[in-house]
Amino acid sequence: MITDNVTKCVQAPSSEFPEGFFTLEERKAGGIIIHFIIILYMLLAIDIVCEEYFLPSLEVVSECLGLSQNVAGATFMAAGSSAPELVTAFLGVFVTKGDIGVSTIVGSAVYNLLGICAACGLLTTMVCDLTCWPVFRDCAAYAISVAALVLVIFDNAIYWYEAALLLLIYTLYIVVLCFDICLKRYLMEKFSPCCTCLTQAMEEGNEQRPLIDWQEKTGPLVHRCSRSDSGIFQEDSDYSQLSLSLHGLSEKIEDKCHVFEVPESDTKRITWVLSLPIAALLSITTPDCRRRQWRKWFMLTFFLSAVWISGFTYVLVWMVSIVGETLEIPETVMGLTLLAAGTSIPDTVASVLVAREGKGDMAMSNIVGSNVFDLLCLGLPWFVKTTFVDPSPVQVNSSGMTYTTASLLLSIIFMFVAIKVNGWKLDKKLGATCLLAYVVFLTISILNELGILGNVPVRTCD
Repeated sequence: MITDNVTKCVQAPSSEFPEGFFTLEERKAGGIIIHFIIILYMLLAIDIVCEEYFLPSLEVVSECLGLSQNVAGATFMAAGSSAPELVTAFLGVFVTKGDIGVSTIVGSAVYNLLGICAACGLLTTMVCDLTCWPVFRDCAAYAISVAALVLVIFDNAIYWYEAALLLLIYTLYIVVLCFDICLKRYLMEKFSPCCTCLTQAMEEGNEQRPLIDWQEKTGPLVHRCSRSDSGIFQEDSDYSQLSLSLHGLSEKIEDKCHVFEVPESDTKRITWVLSLPIAALLSITTPDCRRRQWRKWFMLTFFLSAVWISGFTYVLVWMVSIVGETLEIPETVMGLTLLAAGTSIPDTVASVLVAREGKGDMAMSNIVGSNVFDLLCLGLPWFVKTTFVDPSPVQVNSSGMTYTTASLLLSIIFMFVAIKVNGWKLDKKLGATCLLAYVVFLTISILNELGILGNVPVRTCD
């Protein structure tokens, strides 16, 4: 017999958002359709800002710094697409004063690993070759991040030095990425002869293979000087020209249709009409770094696109929480499913887009790197509050830590093993495998939260 004093409770996700447009009765009478329309439109908006602004700015950043695909995916792409989670963390600490519990992180983190990997595999139009080093590097960093977070929240209180530890670990992760090429060569040559073969194959493989036939074009080739002192730079590569080609940064960009120009195709006209308000808003507020006159403003494009992604995601998750409440979906189930997927929509869209371009390493690095960013950069709002606002520790909830840690670590181990067994390829078979694993995890988690498998059900706090 389960009594109330052993029943755990969680705050309703809808309590973190403003009131809806309609009452519960009005939504059940048909007003819920408006919320579904807003959800679909926010998905369209996120797709537009990712494809037209965020990813092009990322390409220019990578070209200017000479970043490899996987390093760019694990840093700038992960940080930009994870901006909603960082904003949500700040809101939870300073505005709503809500508890950023481990259970909230689990659903989103496992979805990022298995759900997005499944989406990339199933929705890609080509087989993407993966390399062992970036996958191993990011999986190891993720495992360390999980261990650090669990250690920090073990006593249900976050002190300033514990928050600083999370930020320090993320800083070390960035330093490792800065010397990625040197570190990769050293480890692979010293500890694994088979990885040396993979390294040689990689130099001729996916990461350096042009996604379109830019080498046959008559345009000038942009060469980059060797920077062997720092591992993040490609050595004497044509990556800059590749970056220019991927998102139309060549001379053809000057012939790009204006946002207010009506397309000739009837199908494109429908899409154009639906997306015109968002496209016009973005064209007015965000410089298009694909155009020559705005190319030097690429960092502003990157920052503003991340801001727009955060805003659109906030509205999306707000509407999803109202829909879940209207359909009477249990709050704990909604936190593991709808809200977890909703907050990760930017990561999903960005990863699928780059995977469809054939950049498997960048997609996988974004999948795992965004989780590293989410877990460790929780320390940023905690550090700001405990250092500059209130010296008292931030109270968090660490209940269910055993199940949480096991879920996170098993998911990353499963994904790594699945990639290796699949022959280091991102394809539909890997996508189906990850989807099946995610469904199994989701089923077990929901049954556990409802008290069917465990002894303590979780209810919504009054």
